[in-house]
Amino acid sequence: HLQWQDTVTAANKIWIVSVAAPEGTYKANNIFVILGGVIICIASISLALWICTNARRVHRFNYMKAQADAEKSALILDSAKQATKAERELNDFIAHEVRNPVAAAMLACSFVQTAIRKPKPIVDPEARQTLQEDVEIIDNALKFVNDLLRNMLDMHRATNKQLIIDSTPTDLLHDVLEPVEGMLHYSGSKVDVVVECPKDLVVLSDHLRLKQVILNLGRNSVKFIEEGFIKLQAKVVKGQVQIAVEDSGPGIPMEKRERLFCKYQESLDMLSQGTGIGLFLCKNLVELMGGDIRLDEDYNSGIPGCPGSRFVINLKVAPMDPNEYNSHAGNGICSLNDSPFENDCESAHLIVSEMPESLNVLFVDDDQIMRKLFARTVKTVAPGWTVRQAANGETALKLTETDHYDLIFMDMYMASVEKQMLGTEAVQALRAKGVTSLICGLSANDKEGDFLAAGADAFTFKPFPCEKVALSKELLRILNQDHHTSQGGVATDDPHIQTNEESV
Repeated sequence: HLQWQDTVTAANKIWIVSVAAPEGTYKANNIFVILGGVIICIASISLALWICTNARRVHRFNYMKAQADAEKSALILDSAKQATKAERELNDFIAHEVRNPVAAAMLACSFVQTAIRKPKPIVDPEARQTLQEDVEIIDNALKFVNDLLRNMLDMHRATNKQLIIDSTPTDLLHDVLEPVEGMLHYSGSKVDVVVECPKDLVVLSDHLRLKQVILNLGRNSVKFIEEGFIKLQAKVVKGQVQIAVEDSGPGIPMEKRERLFCKYQESLDMLSQGTGIGLFLCKNLVELMGGDIRLDEDYNSGIPGCPGSRFVINLKVAPMDPNEYNSHAGNGICSLNDSPFENDCESAHLIVSEMPESLNVLFVDDDQIMRKLFARTVKTVAPGWTVRQAANGETALKLTETDHYDLIFMDMYMASVEKQMLGTEAVQALRAKGVTSLICGLSANDKEGDFLAAGADAFTFKPFPCEKVALSKELLRILNQDHHTSQGGVATDDPHIQTNEESV
């Protein structure tokens, strides 16, 4: 088959060029050529669209990622600003609250030093009375600062839900209201404290934390009134137990009620008394126990010029059946503190008589003054105890190689020019060496979990209580941890030996 033919002139000759296809040669179909071209065109357009769409998607993803990073950075910056603001507020609050009592204590201390350095100090009754007043000022100032720091610690733990609520059958009259009444009377106030509570009103709650809340409310009332009454009341309302603390004080101004339970709330009266965290702490503790607390807006004390205030706590639980409670108590499932309050003289003798007559104690703390004061304080309730001192964990490890100690108190932070072992590290090292002594961690911060995880048996906050009864109960509580551990059970606090410092 002739495909193509043409005449070509070359080398002075005329050539006829012919192209012929042999039999069976493929002949292209124009339809398939056109169809292939269309397919290639569509594929090219699709590829271009995909590249364009993917580029837009990547661009949008990068934009959203950049926006998310910007928002995250803004949140981090905002959190940092809020943390800085909170830290500044905390510093201002502490500086404001601590400055006045510390200044008063320093001034009173200077008066005391001047008086005792006289040739014949404390001779006439007037000088003795003045000296007693100065000592009382120092004592009140230090107690205020101590209560402030403890409340701040409890506030932090309650806010972060770190406080453990131990709900046990609690007799509101004997275990909460009467002890608080005794503490308010013991504080020397002229206020008449009245308790109204049915007998055998028992509720399932944490009696220590509940007593802490009622005592904080009662002490607020004591600070704000000079004469009048404070009523501690418990009753059943609509099937639920309700507790109220009311007084005949000056009342709470309307403009301060809105932020009544806020953190660092300014003082509720005109004299700027109080720390500003008591009510915030009470609210958190009550909520941890499953209840709520409010101010009774309609309350009036009935005394002209003294409208007073009334705080109502709804525990949101029904009272327990007295028979059920008595069966629990009889079976030893729970035992409640029958002492009217911690400073009862008969209770004091009973507690001291239960203290071991002789113990070999090691007190580890870098502060020499704290070591000496601890030894002096322990001697007031346990004169037969031998107290050995160590300034750091390394010294404690050496002492345990040659002597056996029944009880070891270990501070957390021990400063020095060189790096020292932390208290928890020292406890771990002691346990690794096979020391089986009862070990109690010490710190002004909440390091209970760290010490227990390191191998300690108990933990207590610094400083130690100074009163004999409170100190005896705290020491017995610590020793009781070893008793529970030796029984193979979980160490729990015995309600009979809870300290006033722990509950306030």
